[in-house]
Amino acid sequence: MTREVPVMINGKPSARADRTTIPVRSPSTGERLAMMVCGTSGDVDHAVDAAGRVAPELASMTVRARADLVRRVGDLVAERAGVIARDLAAEQGKPLLEAEAEVATAVTMWHEAAEIARHATEEILPSDDPARRVVVVRRPHGVLAVVTPWNFPATIPTEYLSAGLAAGNAIVWKPSELTPMTALHLYDCIVDAGWPPGSVNLVPGLGHDTGAALISHGRVCAIGFTGSPQTGDAIARAAGAKPMLLELGGNNATVVLDDVDVAVVAERLHAAAFANAGQICSSTERIIVHRRIHDELLDALTEHAASLRLGASLDPETTIGPVNNEPTAAKIDRHLADAIANGARVTIGGRRASGRPTELYYEPTVLTGLTPDMLAFSEETFGPVAALTAFDSDDEAVELVNAHGLGLVTGVLGQDAGRALAIGRRVSAGVVNVGDVATAWQPHTPFGGYSGRASGVGRLGGRYTIEALSQVQTFVLPAHMMP
Repeated sequence: MTREVPVMINGKPSARADRTTIPVRSPSTGERLAMMVCGTSGDVDHAVDAAGRVAPELASMTVRARADLVRRVGDLVAERAGVIARDLAAEQGKPLLEAEAEVATAVTMWHEAAEIARHATEEILPSDDPARRVVVVRRPHGVLAVVTPWNFPATIPTEYLSAGLAAGNAIVWKPSELTPMTALHLYDCIVDAGWPPGSVNLVPGLGHDTGAALISHGRVCAIGFTGSPQTGDAIARAAGAKPMLLELGGNNATVVLDDVDVAVVAERLHAAAFANAGQICSSTERIIVHRRIHDELLDALTEHAASLRLGASLDPETTIGPVNNEPTAAKIDRHLADAIANGARVTIGGRRASGRPTELYYEPTVLTGLTPDMLAFSEETFGPVAALTAFDSDDEAVELVNAHGLGLVTGVLGQDAGRALAIGRRVSAGVVNVGDVATAWQPHTPFGGYSGRASGVGRLGGRYTIEALSQVQTFVLPAHMMP
């Protein structure tokens, strides 16, 4: 019997005959894993209605009660981790070990959101009037729309769902149509944890249809989205003045200074560029390396790329899987063709692997000679490509890092901490990892784009997500109402 990912409203499948369905296929094998129901604008209406009805109940719950339920979701994800990870690997394409690590991180996120919410405090501000007291509290937005991508189908939704629920919002969630099985697992954990019906409603579908109906819905109070800068811009235009948390593209650089241990750095860059086949918003795509050590690092990275085993996600020997979908693979094709035509040199890879069950297997690629006029320099490639650009001075390194319109994460590797920090202070990135690669990330820390760049608005991570998914309410009270 074919598995189905249905529309889920008030904790139950919503049955309607007028919906279309689309197959969910394995990037590794091409086989059909499930059929996904595409939610309609009517489904979005019903989901928003359900969320709106339960929103006052969630807002009135004690912080501790919400925190207990959030933690219970994490417990259930942990109990079901094996099944979730296998489905995640099958539909996303990443190796099973990476899928297992992702689910484990999602568990931590649920638990940490519970603890952060549990220790939230009200703030008392000084009052100019001795007869009055000022108290600042955080309140939920109400109905929160969440739209999430396919590259991390457990952790990215968890960032929004755990914080959104902890803050007291009711949520309508449109997951990626490419990884809806993982979404259904998370949804089931939320329902089984005991959240009131309608607290989270799952409306699968396509972005231009279901997603657009959700984002533009008049009764949606706030929006959380992770995805491309182009879609983020469209969401911002459609949402108008609604509060938004947008985490968008990266095309991140790691600067490598000439005083590093090249062997150690190559090992770290190899993981930073090729984990999840490069499909991470914080992947190191551009390696800005001092010319003095360029050739040595190029050789070391080429050797590391050659050691990777490209294969199916559920094959235990696989260390890098296929990319998830054809548009992603086609973009990699386009970026590499442009780079090569304009003088870049590929030392390994540079093409799709032949003789595989699907055309989504992309060989791990290392190239050098990347320049600012190339697409791979100015746009996020989102694939298993490590591209080197040589520099001669620290000023030039800073210019190269900043020479495009994105600004998510930058890494600076060097033995001289003062020199590395001086470079880091001059780059336009929301996160700067001094002494580490761009990809390094701690889930409780604020993560987001730099102002004036197309990498997003607001911050994900720990208490910062809860703050973004809630609002401030100020009470000015008679002094006798407080001690």
